[in-house]
Amino acid sequence: MHLSTKLAGLTAALSLMAVPALAAPPEGAGKPEGVGKPAATGQSTAPGQICKNQSRKKVEGQAKSAFAACVVGVKRANREAAAEADDPEATSTAPGQLCKGMSRRKVEGQRKSAFASCVTGAAKAQKAQKAQEREEEQEEEQQQQPA
Repeated sequence: MHLSTKLAGLTAALSLMAVPALAAPPEGAGKPEGVGKPAATGQSTAPGQICKNQSRKKVEGQAKSAFAACVVGVKRANREAAAEADDPEATSTAPGQLCKGMSRRKVEGQRKSAFASCVTGAAKAQKAQKAQEREEEQEEEQQQQPA
């Protein structure tokens, strides 16, 4: 066989392999259901993701960094939300009450006190939890409605 015949055969084989890769995806293909959202009830956004804009630098004279205080607030809010799920008649505690043991003293060099960072994280976690509950309720309503 000549070189041109081999080259033509190789080109044809490669083009046949590329066709399925370039074809349009079948209808209904894409992200599986639930991708990009917390998977199920009881699961929430990671505390580190909620507090990612907080400073991780620990200033001298302060027990925790703003990030650590925020994470504590988020964990407390998530723990309380889990307890509320077990007892539907329970009411949510204000973020300030969840963080009442934190220092309110603002150390020079920090934008917020540990208490303020904790409250910020707890409030964000509670807001995210309520949004997730609303989404779940809307999904249930859509499933119950006849098509």
